[in-house]
Amino acid sequence: MYAWLSVWVAERDNPPGLGLFTDNRSLHGALVRVWYRNSESSFAAGQFRVADTGEHVAVVGTLGELSEGQPVQLTGHFEDHPRYGRRFVVEQLEIDRPDTPDAVEAYLASGFVKGVGPALAKRIVKALGPDTLNTIEEKPQKLLQVRGIGAKKAEEISEAVRGQMALREVMLFLSGNDLPLRLAQRILNTYGEQAPRLLRNNPYRLADELVGVGFKRADEVAEKLGIDRQSRERSEAGLLHTLNQAASRDGHCCLPKVSCLEEAGQLLGVDEPKLEEALQALIETRHVVVEPLTTDVGVDPEEFVFPLTLHVTETKCARALREHAAAPPIRFTDEPDAAIDLAVNDEMPAAQRAALLTALTTPLCVITGGPGVGKTTIIRTLADIVTGSAKSIALAAPTGRAAKRMQEATGRKASTIHRLLEFQPGTNRFIKNERNQIDADVVVIDESSMLDLSLAYALCRAIAPGTHLVLVGDADQLPSVGPGRVLEDLIRSASVPIVRLTEVFRQQQGSRIIEGAHRVLRGEMPDLPPPAPGELGDFYLVEQDDPDRSLDTIVRTVSKRMPEVFGLDPFEDVQVLCPMYRGPLGVDRINRALGDALVSGGPEIVRGTRRFRRGDKVLQVRNDYDLELFNGDPGRIVDLDPEKLRITVRFGTRHLDLAAEAIDGIVPAYGITVHRAQGSEYTAVVLACDKSHFLMLHRRLLYTAVTRAKRLLVVVGSRWALERAVQNDAGGRRFSGLRQRLSVDAK
Repeated sequence: MYAWLSVWVAERDNPPGLGLFTDNRSLHGALVRVWYRNSESSFAAGQFRVADTGEHVAVVGTLGELSEGQPVQLTGHFEDHPRYGRRFVVEQLEIDRPDTPDAVEAYLASGFVKGVGPALAKRIVKALGPDTLNTIEEKPQKLLQVRGIGAKKAEEISEAVRGQMALREVMLFLSGNDLPLRLAQRILNTYGEQAPRLLRNNPYRLADELVGVGFKRADEVAEKLGIDRQSRERSEAGLLHTLNQAASRDGHCCLPKVSCLEEAGQLLGVDEPKLEEALQALIETRHVVVEPLTTDVGVDPEEFVFPLTLHVTETKCARALREHAAAPPIRFTDEPDAAIDLAVNDEMPAAQRAALLTALTTPLCVITGGPGVGKTTIIRTLADIVTGSAKSIALAAPTGRAAKRMQEATGRKASTIHRLLEFQPGTNRFIKNERNQIDADVVVIDESSMLDLSLAYALCRAIAPGTHLVLVGDADQLPSVGPGRVLEDLIRSASVPIVRLTEVFRQQQGSRIIEGAHRVLRGEMPDLPPPAPGELGDFYLVEQDDPDRSLDTIVRTVSKRMPEVFGLDPFEDVQVLCPMYRGPLGVDRINRALGDALVSGGPEIVRGTRRFRRGDKVLQVRNDYDLELFNGDPGRIVDLDPEKLRITVRFGTRHLDLAAEAIDGIVPAYGITVHRAQGSEYTAVVLACDKSHFLMLHRRLLYTAVTRAKRLLVVVGSRWALERAVQNDAGGRRFSGLRQRLSVDAK
């Protein structure tokens, strides 16, 4: 008797271009080969053998983790694809449990059990009889009766069969709760073969960061299963969700205990005593850590709640930084002052000389300052001195765009930190670590304000004792996207040498952009007098209170005024920045409007809110190590084929064909958020600043936006919004214990 598992594959789970489900029919058989599988979406393509006829058929659809040789019934329809020919589009699949001797033999020999071929499968079925699979699951010791099977092999076979049966049950659970099948293998990897029972008893396990469903969706499943909304499991999940949201959304490593309980209470509708009990349970099971911290000098300690992973990372990062700062420095030269004099032909400002001297004589230091103060000059001169002393130097930055700027400015090779640490995307690990450290005498990290806690710790692990680590950055910019505020905490802790650069270089003097940036830092509105007759300024404010008019102004400025008046290329030289994606003057709307103005019609590919046409300016937003594309790489679409779902993009001098999955790694880039622009510079910047951006208007964001412009900055929008951003100094503040861990031990 068959025990059926019905897994419905919704139309939304199939990629565009597969057509409508018509003339449904069923095929019974097994996969014989998988040509392509996307582990994220569970979409797969392969060859299927029909049991009744032996015919081989091409199949595509959401197949979960269906393995080769596994008996299955597929429901769907045939289509004739213009490129791939005739194929069967899967609408529904039913994984069956084989119950005949021949079916069980074929199942065991299908390849999911390593070392079991047709001959051994036949001996197993002959020895264990008609109830072979149940016997393997429940009484694996009986496999020892089979010639060629020892205790280890028996356990391997039993474990593999139990895993397959657990996969069936997990897929049934996901299907019944309208959850994506791609989660099945991830759930099994996290919870093992007990996953079905664990999920039924506590569906909030779905909210675990390793599974990734999210609390709200898990809460819906729990309600459907009749889980008490006052249960401790729900309260625990709500508390963890509150902490995870604080980390992913706001960059906090921890939350004040009072705030954590209050936010979780509002989310759950649960009284504080129950939340206190749940928090205590999380402490006992080591999901969270509660400890007192002093956030500012002169403030009494307050209890903070950390997710365990961030607490461990923060503690280890602080220890690694302290140990590195205490290591003996490398002796580059007997006379470092003389080496600086030799490298610099003309007079160098005292602060820049101090920065070079500190970098040459201490194993860990921070060089910080705003725009135009000579940070790049220091990096270039330091590299000259180090290599002139027959020592080696490695230059890196958090993003590909920042690394490229660093390389262009210094004339030396620079890489992303991930590449420096030899990141392996398959395992999500770095090859460079405490056992295999970076081979360099000096490591310089530019744009260090973008370093989050986990990347900073990975970097510290890979720096050998004595190797000089020089962190260069502007601590007044937006902090990292990920949790933490490493550069700011290092500076505030006073645990390592800090060199502050404040003097603006001569060639930057008179720049309204630089002057405006420093005024913003002081909480003052930029001073924008009109330029003298016949002259062009570098910083303009175009006041518009209506977002529709602001959008029209932005489009005219980018497509007409900047090319005609300033001779700027709207694709290569100009970047529009905006605080938010959504809203009447958000990134999404700006990209649509500028795309219509700058690119003529023609075929297009639409992916969610993103529209792509030939000629569009795009940006790579995730690392693709196979294609050697990195987050922040700009590109231009040179060709696209909607039928084949393929886009050809020019990235620098390379033309790359991006298929369906890779297309999800690019976004239209006429307008981008200020956060995404961090680490980049542009010849000209147009900044949208509207009342609708109210929640995002703060000083750090405005300062970061202003400092992205090298030659020209045009702010379009409401003066009120600009004043709000200047006056609001609360943005970017984060809860972290790193400063205290560094400063306490530094005393």
